[in-house]
Amino acid sequence: MSQPSSRFEPRLHKSERENEMSTAAANKTNVGAITQVRGPVVDAHFPNGELPKIYNAVEIDFEREGQRVKLICEVQQHLGDRRVRTVAMDASEGLVRGMAVVDTGKPISMPVGDGVLGRILNVIGEPVDDKPAPEAEDRWPIHRPAPSLTDMDVTPQIFETGIKVVDLLAPYAKGGKVGLFGGAGVGKTV
Repeated sequence: MSQPSSRFEPRLHKSERENEMSTAAANKTNVGAITQVRGPVVDAHFPNGELPKIYNAVEIDFEREGQRVKLICEVQQHLGDRRVRTVAMDASEGLVRGMAVVDTGKPISMPVGDGVLGRILNVIGEPVDDKPAPEAEDRWPIHRPAPSLTDMDVTPQIFETGIKVVDLLAPYAKGGKVGLFGGAGVGKTV
């Protein structure tokens, strides 16, 4: 007698589900299924294996308007009953209950180094400036411990904004918090 399948398993034919699960097992990945979508908040159930750690990235591969989309979500909370709550890093249109969710086993990371200077990257480290991916020496997770006090430079420095009035009359300290208000034509966009 076979056990009834969980209502949270991906809605695939039995052979497709077995194929996906065996592929995930071969890659040592953890596969779950979407249980609820509320805007950018996506809940998922992981019936087998371990729950993804908080801040781990999970991938949802699906088709939206005829194009393959790989949506990255970040685990924010363990809900209990083998469920996690994630936040989508892009639009969640097209997601439905039962879609497969794959734990990447690592957090979202960004490229770092000289190769990213002057580049515009999205929240998951992909270029959005119509140039090829940056050649970075390393990738760092977006959630890291703060540097120790011995690693920080504590000498006060001025942050040069390029706005003459600000730099001359009210210079900003580097690393501080400040707001800028102004009317039209004062150079705020610099």
